[in-house]
Amino acid sequence: MNEAGAGVWGRLRGRLEYDPPADRYVRLKREPMASDETSKLQGFFNGGTLNADIADTAFQRVAHRIRASRILFAPSLWGGAALNGSRTKLVEYLTQQVRHLRDQGFDAGIADIETGAGVAGNGGRLAEILRTHHCPTWIVTHSKSGLDALQALVAFPDVRRFVEGWIAFQAPFFGSPVADVVCGNHRSRNVGRAASRLLGANLDTASTLRADVRCQYMDEHAVEIAQAVNDVSVMCVRSTLQSLRWPTGRWLNDLGLANDGLVPANSMVLPGTRYVTFDGLGHGEVETRHLFSGRHMEQADLLKALFVLLLGGQPRKAAA
Repeated sequence: MNEAGAGVWGRLRGRLEYDPPADRYVRLKREPMASDETSKLQGFFNGGTLNADIADTAFQRVAHRIRASRILFAPSLWGGAALNGSRTKLVEYLTQQVRHLRDQGFDAGIADIETGAGVAGNGGRLAEILRTHHCPTWIVTHSKSGLDALQALVAFPDVRRFVEGWIAFQAPFFGSPVADVVCGNHRSRNVGRAASRLLGANLDTASTLRADVRCQYMDEHAVEIAQAVNDVSVMCVRSTLQSLRWPTGRWLNDLGLANDGLVPANSMVLPGTRYVTFDGLGHGEVETRHLFSGRHMEQADLLKALFVLLLGGQPRKAAA
């Protein structure tokens, strides 16, 4: 299946006439200028599996610092379709984490944003939500909504006072070559526009995820971004997919870019923040559960572990 998928992807790239020069993605090969806390996260694992008891025990020691605040989840570009699927219970996107937290007495919910809208619009919408609720808030983003949250903090610095902390899963801060392929020229945009309609997204929004567009944004707003991550504690979560079961992931690997199937791993980390890395997780698998999920953890347990790290705590081994 990998070979067949890679062949289809290769033919598609050929038809779309996309063949980047060797030095196109040098920037995405640079290691993040951030603090790697993956080794600390490993303290929550036993035998390659996240230990729910260890995560919960550590979380209980910091829960009082979260309980008085809101926990706001922001969905990705195609999160609208995923959330609709969550209603069928065949797939759960963010909803499992929200339900788990609510059952434990936390104020958790999903941001009312138009998932297919652009970064500028959703950044303004998130800022409006933060101002309206006017209370301490923990933000949890996935994929493109990480760019929305960054825009809110950069363009509306007054809302930073409401943000207790931010956990950013698999955000393409520096863009993705996959978006370059899909949005690169007139022919590819016609194909991408049809695919985007099926997923309830806007191709113009997807085009803002191109590597050149995002790198330009990061450069132009470098000072504001540095100020934002100084004011707000941020934990970035990046992932890699070594099995390369995604044909796009195999292509990115051939470009020399470790990735999760869609986004280069180094793109997922904001400069000046802290981050952890997961191996073996495709894009979206860290936030989505479905009938065929094969992960070695529950999202709610992972979120608890990340909250502990974000708040400076340490895991303790569960009693035998």
